[in-house]
Amino acid sequence: MAFYGVRSLYHFGVKPDGTNIFEERVVCIQATSFDEANDKAHRQSKAYASDNGFEWYPVTVAYEQDGDALIDGYEVWSELYESNESLESFWHSRYGRFAYHFDSSIPRQLNP
Repeated sequence: MAFYGVRSLYHFGVKPDGTNIFEERVVCIQATSFDEANDKAHRQSKAYASDNGFEWYPVTVAYEQDGDALIDGYEVWSELYESNESLESFWHSRYGRFAYHFDSSIPRQLNP
């Protein structure tokens, strides 16, 4: 089975001045496919949010890891952000605005 890095976003808390704090978290998930990795990540994300009193934004992004096998569920990266935006607005401004959507009709251009 392959390992996948899966990113999730959480509303971590609110500062006294009303500024929202968000956590972007990446964990390694062992699975046989992207779909299985995302399903497993969704279950784990819901549990992580529930256990910590966070709100989870229900969109995950997965990518297949290269190299040696990793420990299932091991957190590989986490970062906190501050914003006055709601969780959904923050997600769209952080990820949606710059998301690349592959278009197979556009020919690839290789660097010379």
